[in-house]
Amino acid sequence: MILPITEVEHYTDKLFRIRTERPRSFRFTAGEFTMIGLPDTNITRAYSFTSGPGDDYLEFFSIKVDNGPLTSALQHIKVGDSLEISERTTGTLTLANIELGGDLWLLATGTGIAPFISILRDPSTYDCFENIHVAWSVRNREELNSYSDFLNEMPVNFMPIVTQDKSWTGFNKRITTKISAGVLLPELDPSKNKVMICGSIDFNTDIKSMLTEYNWAEGSKRSAGTFVQEKAFVEK
Repeated sequence: MILPITEVEHYTDKLFRIRTERPRSFRFTAGEFTMIGLPDTNITRAYSFTSGPGDDYLEFFSIKVDNGPLTSALQHIKVGDSLEISERTTGTLTLANIELGGDLWLLATGTGIAPFISILRDPSTYDCFENIHVAWSVRNREELNSYSDFLNEMPVNFMPIVTQDKSWTGFNKRITTKISAGVLLPELDPSKNKVMICGSIDFNTDIKSMLTEYNWAEGSKRSAGTFVQEKAFVEK
C-alpha cells in the first residue's frame, strides 16, 4: 500500500522519524515490523513500527546511511511524499512470544528502541508485568532526543546510556557491562524477570549468551520463552 507522509522529523545527521496516514483496516501487533520502501523502486527494508497498534498513524524510526540502498534516498523525503508499506507484518518481539509476569526488561541499542516504543504505546503491555525497565544505549546524547521525552513520561524505569559523549554525566558503560556489574537486570532469574533484546547482531548475541548461561529460554512463534530477540534486520 502507498500512503502519504504526514510528518518527518530529523534528530541528528544520522537519525530521523517518519509518520504516514493509516488505513482504518490496517492491523499489526505491537513489536512487529514490516517492509517499507519508496514508490517506483524495488528496494525495501524491514522497519519496526514505533506507532502503537491503536494509533491513527504509522510511524518508523530510521538511521541515515549515505550509501544505503534505501536510506540514501529515504532521508530526503518530505511531508506530502509517499511511502510504500507492506500489509504483511511479522516479528518475534511481541508479548505472544514471551512468558508474562514479573518484571520486563527492554534492552536496546540505537534504532533498536523502535519496537519497544510500539510496545510501550500499547496499554495492554502494562497489565502483563509488575514493572517495566528500559535500557537504551546510544553513542551520543543527541540521539536520545527522538524518544527520551516519551520514555520519561511513561510508567517505566528508563535508563539512558551514552557511550561516546564526554559531556554525558549519566550511565556511560555498555548494557552488557552494566548487566555483568549487577546494575541492570540484577537478578538473572527468569522466574522473576523477562527480557526483550533489539540491537546489533553482536549485542543480541552477547545478551543471549549471558542469559542462556543462566538457563533462560529463548521465545519464538512456536513457544513463549523468558527472553526474545529480533534478528530480522539488515543494513538499510
